[in-house]
Amino acid sequence: MTDAPRKRPDITMSRAEMEAFLATQSRGIVVALDGSAPVGTVADLSFAGSEITVTLRPDDLVAPLLARDGRVCVMAEQFPAYYEIKGVAAHGHAAVETVDGRTRFTVGLDDTTSFDFGKIPPQNRAPVNPDSS
Repeated sequence: MTDAPRKRPDITMSRAEMEAFLATQSRGIVVALDGSAPVGTVADLSFAGSEITVTLRPDDLVAPLLARDGRVCVMAEQFPAYYEIKGVAAHGHAAVETVDGRTRFTVGLDDTTSFDFGKIPPQNRAPVNPDSS
């Protein structure tokens, strides 16, 4: 006799939770494509009006990649302790513009993946080693 598969709790964030989280973030990871290979960088983020605004450094190598192929993934996450890990990944197409010598674009929240480990019910939580968080 085998055990029934364990049902995993839903730890996705609602739209309102994603917006509240993103409003607290100022840096994120931006991933673009170089041919078929992903290339990432760290960039400045701001969030307003249901859009993430991303600003790259003037010399960032991701900027020309986005100019050729606008497909992009922007990720923001926090991880102060295991059950405080949260993150949002927004996928979209970057319409790049140059502002004050820096590449800037926006991404909406129409295609997202999110997680909040704080939503794991206490009965499903494994013990956490305090030295590892």
